[in-house]
Amino acid sequence: MLRRWSAWPPGIRWLAGVAAVVLAAAIVWAVFVPLADWLAHHDVGSARPALLQTARDAARGRLLTLAAGLFAAGALVFTALNFGLSREGQVTDRYTKAIEQLGSDKLDVRIGGVYALERVARDSAKDHPTVMEVLTAFIREHSREPWPLPDSGGQEGPRSPRPDVQAAVTVVGRRDAKRDISPIDLTGADLIGANFTRADLGGANLSGADLTSATLIGTNLGGANLAGAILTRADLTSADLNRADLGGADLDGATLTSATLVAAFLSSANLTGANLAGADLTSADLNRAMLPGAALLGTNLNQANLTRADLGGADLTGVWWPEGVQVPEGWTEESDLPGRLKRAPRADGLSTAPMTGPVIVLSAVARSCAAC
Repeated sequence: MLRRWSAWPPGIRWLAGVAAVVLAAAIVWAVFVPLADWLAHHDVGSARPALLQTARDAARGRLLTLAAGLFAAGALVFTALNFGLSREGQVTDRYTKAIEQLGSDKLDVRIGGVYALERVARDSAKDHPTVMEVLTAFIREHSREPWPLPDSGGQEGPRSPRPDVQAAVTVVGRRDAKRDISPIDLTGADLIGANFTRADLGGANLSGADLTSATLIGTNLGGANLAGAILTRADLTSADLNRADLGGADLDGATLTSATLVAAFLSSANLTGANLAGADLTSADLNRAMLPGAALLGTNLNQANLTRADLGGADLTGVWWPEGVQVPEGWTEESDLPGRLKRAPRADGLSTAPMTGPVIVLSAVARSCAAC
């Protein structure tokens, strides 16, 4: 309201001020003359003039008290509006300063700008989505810039993001997701070695991102888009990947122990040597997925689509196998726990049957059409 008033031309503001004064004077006259007269007649009726004047004075006193109360209430409302505008102006100033800090050539100043933006997002729900868009754009643009690698005994150590980029990753991961109006966008970002421990990235777009050796322990990636992402040697222990899109993702050597991948899309994903012990892949789509040498101890594959999946050399001990799908060669179901696999004994009974060569699983549908 105050901003709209200040935007008016001076002449219009002057006329509006005069009109407001005239209106106020008219209201005061109406309150203290006709209205007071009406109240006095209402109180004493057609009494003598002296008694009527006393009633009129009493009515004016009551009206004056009422007017004072209304004025005080109006003053409080005006003060609250003014405080709100002042606070909004302070948030805007803080936001502007934080953006300037992000553009600094000094690392510590940029990190300060990241945390200043986090404070703005926490203090202002209205500015939260804008702040997240700024931080994710910062991550996407600056994650691919060269950064000195840690020195490890004269050799290059493991890669990790720049400290300011990691700070932005941390802030985005711990934001109040209820204030989001659009998914977090980290498409194609270079986040090798980034730390996302227990971050909230539900529904985020990480398609094509490089998350090699990233730490995603306990991270919420439910419904996230990770199509074509590189997750080689990433640690996804206990991560939530329910309904996540991991189509064509590279999870070579990744750790997915106790992760939940219910109804996840893993078609053509590379899970060679991945550790999926205790993972829940119920109803997951593993069509043409590559799992040679994967550790699947106790993994739940109930209702999973394993059409053309390659399980050559995978450890299927204790795996809950989908009903109606042919059990791979070298494995059999436990007699007391139908659906749970164990190694099949050799014909000579001396040892368990070896796993040799690639094992291509054909689903019930695919198996019936194998000769087509």
